[in-house]
Amino acid sequence: MTSELTTPQSPPTALFVLGHAGTGKTTLTNSFVQHQRQIGRAWCVLDKDAVSECWSGPLLQALGFDPHDRDSPGFKKHVRDLGYESTLRIARDQLELGMDVVLPGPWNRELASGALFSASALGLPTQTILRHVWLDLPLPVRYERIVQRADPRDQWKLENWNAYSDALRQPEAVLDGRVTTLDASLSLDTLRGTLEELLIPSPA
Repeated sequence: MTSELTTPQSPPTALFVLGHAGTGKTTLTNSFVQHQRQIGRAWCVLDKDAVSECWSGPLLQALGFDPHDRDSPGFKKHVRDLGYESTLRIARDQLELGMDVVLPGPWNRELASGALFSASALGLPTQTILRHVWLDLPLPVRYERIVQRADPRDQWKLENWNAYSDALRQPEAVLDGRVTTLDASLSLDTLRGTLEELLIPSPA
């Protein structure tokens, strides 16, 4: 007799919800995970800000930087990669257990290098199914959202808005269609439905 525990399972999925600050990555992720749970599929959410929140501030302060900073050159040089590497390490452990994982965040360096399209390059189990979506909104709308959420971690962005926004680019993988782009001004139900469609396996 075959038990449910020995029933073959499909490979786990790592879903990357991408986009610049203020596009609604966390909001969409939460809505998606809640709906998936209602239909019987559980996901582990790994937001790199939450993963690194307890230690990134003290580390920045020890290095002589603003503990709330998440965007300055100092942060990017000394702290940024540690947060992403920590997130991927936890993701690896969950995926090895067969748990699906959703990772909201910019992931700009990994996207630019192409690592985001290779499970092995990310240090994830090689059988992991990778899915990606990019949320897009006009810059003025993103600015208003960032102001309204009043997160101390956005202080550097707002104080240096011109320098910050001038450096933003649409990743090549988004421009060439390797990553599906979603209009983040659409309703949450519409965005979630599109996200769920991306998880449907392609015909063999």
